[in-house]
Amino acid sequence: MESATKAYSSYFKLCIWLTCALLYISSASARQSSGLEKLRSGFSPSTQGNQTVLMISQDGTYSVGFYSVGENAVGFAIWYSDMVDTVVWMANRDQPVNGRNSRLRLQKDGDLVLSDAGGTVVWRTNTKGHRVREVKLPNTGNLVLLGSSADILWQSFDSPTDTLLPEQPFTKDTQLLSRADLGTYKSGYYRFYFNEDNYLGLIYTSPNLSSKYWPHPWLNAFDNGRTTYNITRLATLHRSGIFNSSDQFTFIASDHGESHLRRLTMDFDGNLRLYSLDKQNRSWRITWIALPEQCRVHGYCGPNGLCVYTPKPKCMCLPGFEMVDPTDWFQGCRLIKELSCGPKSTKLLRLPYTDYYGFDKTGYGVSSFEECEKICMDDCYCLGFSYRLSGTGQCFPKSLLMSGYQSPGGPNHMYVKISINDSSVKNVSSVAEQVGWKPLQCSTEPQVPANISSALARKAKKSQLIIPLSTFVSAIGAMEIVFIALGWYFMFKNYDDDILYNRQGYFAVPTGLKKFTFSELKRATNNFRDIVGKGGFGTVYKGLLLPDNKMVAVKRLEGVSHGEEEFWAEVSMIGRVHHINLVRMLGFCAERKNRLLVYEYVENGSLDNYLFAHDSTRFLEWKKRLQIAVGTAKGLGYLHEDCLEWILHCDIKPQNILLDKQFCPKVSDFGMAKLVDSHRDRALTFSTIRGTRGYMAPEWTMNLPITAKADVYSFGILLLELVSGRDAAKFNIAESGGNFVQWAFENVRRGNWKENLVDSKLAGEGRSKVEAEIERMLKTALVCVEQDKDKRPSMGEVVEMLMVSLDREEEEKKERDRETQLSTGIKTGMVEMARVFRHVGMTSPYESSSSSGIT
Repeated sequence: MESATKAYSSYFKLCIWLTCALLYISSASARQSSGLEKLRSGFSPSTQGNQTVLMISQDGTYSVGFYSVGENAVGFAIWYSDMVDTVVWMANRDQPVNGRNSRLRLQKDGDLVLSDAGGTVVWRTNTKGHRVREVKLPNTGNLVLLGSSADILWQSFDSPTDTLLPEQPFTKDTQLLSRADLGTYKSGYYRFYFNEDNYLGLIYTSPNLSSKYWPHPWLNAFDNGRTTYNITRLATLHRSGIFNSSDQFTFIASDHGESHLRRLTMDFDGNLRLYSLDKQNRSWRITWIALPEQCRVHGYCGPNGLCVYTPKPKCMCLPGFEMVDPTDWFQGCRLIKELSCGPKSTKLLRLPYTDYYGFDKTGYGVSSFEECEKICMDDCYCLGFSYRLSGTGQCFPKSLLMSGYQSPGGPNHMYVKISINDSSVKNVSSVAEQVGWKPLQCSTEPQVPANISSALARKAKKSQLIIPLSTFVSAIGAMEIVFIALGWYFMFKNYDDDILYNRQGYFAVPTGLKKFTFSELKRATNNFRDIVGKGGFGTVYKGLLLPDNKMVAVKRLEGVSHGEEEFWAEVSMIGRVHHINLVRMLGFCAERKNRLLVYEYVENGSLDNYLFAHDSTRFLEWKKRLQIAVGTAKGLGYLHEDCLEWILHCDIKPQNILLDKQFCPKVSDFGMAKLVDSHRDRALTFSTIRGTRGYMAPEWTMNLPITAKADVYSFGILLLELVSGRDAAKFNIAESGGNFVQWAFENVRRGNWKENLVDSKLAGEGRSKVEAEIERMLKTALVCVEQDKDKRPSMGEVVEMLMVSLDREEEEKKERDRETQLSTGIKTGMVEMARVFRHVGMTSPYESSSSSGIT
């Protein structure tokens, strides 16, 4: 019995010893396979045919080592330890080294050198002659070479590839250069940088041409909200998701806060995106994007290619063209039949609402269509021409067809030359359908928005670092089961809170909207007591969000029966729309039968409170009316022509134009037609949901297809109200002998519009000075309310018409400022000259001898 007890005791001690030994070996093996925190002089690892970790940051976020970029090819790179497929920096992206026997050396002379298997130096830090103490990877992801006094001799932050990390300085000497494609790490065509005018921009650069495309290339720096007086040229992405630049450009992540890992990446498709890591789902979420309209990226579909929305952005070749390389859209398209010089050997392919940006041979300001056609057909180097339907005859012959995109409702039609012998294009008149163009419709059919990040998301690669200790893994299996059981217990203990957090947090990819609970919005609106407005879609309440005391407007929708996922899809589409003249959506609630939308709060309320007010303190001077007209037109133009999901408003009226502190107009209630129940009564749909009587285009009552021109008509009514100060919805037909539009036309026809039509309250501010602008707005309004929708301009053309007045006003203001500065300068000079004359004992010619009045 005693011997058995001793044997059992010895066996027990042996088990304990073996367990401790296995734990020690495992920890050592894990440290070796995971890499070190720093490298010392003389360290010289070599590639072994697979992905190898050399160092890991102290918090485990970043890894650095040899990264596999192809079959038997590696790069020296930094990547996220838990997201192995996301590389943030690579030293030799355009010259990968052999997967075997290539070597990284920290030489005794201070240089960190990467050499190929044959000994050829591929990359180096150029720190030769310095005493390097160590190479280190801090928690910021910045690989550094430290000198003997811990000073930084070299750092990866100074030479980024396609990604900017939080707190990484972005300067005039750095740039983000995209990858060539999704499956490669080689340098691509798109660059984010401080341009020659000292502000941040995006540019497409191919071997043959370059083209700037962000911010708006047709605007100058100041109109884009930037400044060129920017000597510093420094920008930083903060951990909280706030990006600040010395050129006055800034943006904030939709999920701002310091609890997320973030990266700003110049993606291969030419778009600049900010990503946040969703650790729970092991995926990246887009929390800011430079260009919501992907087709606005230059070079996206290559030469002769055309970008269309289906609704996802899609590249295609025009009829009569074919892809140069079926695997690479950046090479674009080419003619199937080569062109011969001369009008008799070519014909024109008409592309409605299409344009190719730039590369105009010259601009012909006033030309008929026939003249424009002849100019291009007689020029062997003209590949096509763009003709603007603005009534001014703007003609733009093209020497290159690049950056083509469709924009239904846009101001341009494109005409492209093709061979007259090309039998593949049989019906030129149906090209609109061939390229997938469809007119805008006020439809209530739900459209699930395209997930802009789907092409960029890939499943994480399986780590190639395997710890060869299967015996140990089996031995601690029981311990893992215990920990898992405890984890499940604590997780379900707080199940309700966790589900609330996960489902009510930011879900956006890439909308950036927050999903609120009904109880949150009930508290914010004080149980829905403070009503600020009512409309056909529901009631709007004033609210205060805690804990940051942010004022919001909460719209409680009525008549919505969409399911939660369907509602999310529609809200996601609206949430992607951002413009200074559109009210911004901040979040939503879809809980049981409750459907609510949360918007920014606009301080001055709606336009009707000022335009039709009898209170003299609310009088709108002409300058503000003009600015409101231009801003509203720009917002509608963006909805019709520029945003990713083209949207018709269908209910333009003063009650839906909100004014901020500076009286900047913001269009509200856009996209509402998609959120209401499509099964509601048809008569109600036409009179309340789709518009307001007095503002509705004739095609509504004639049961004709509703396009963007219906919004143009309603906007024309709004312009007439701005000129006359009269409410179209309350217009007295019996008193005036016709409706609002007929009354306006009749006054213009009789020539007494100045006396009978223009708001009498404008007389007090010197109406004669602004009569030319009033007349121009009136003419714009009348062309917008044409009975024939085809005679109405697009919103883009309306903006151009109204901007003439605004530009003239700005020029007059600048001229007055220059005269004031000149006058001030002359007076200052006279004072200085008088002082000089007195100093030498002479009388100044600018003052009398008796009393100069100058001291």
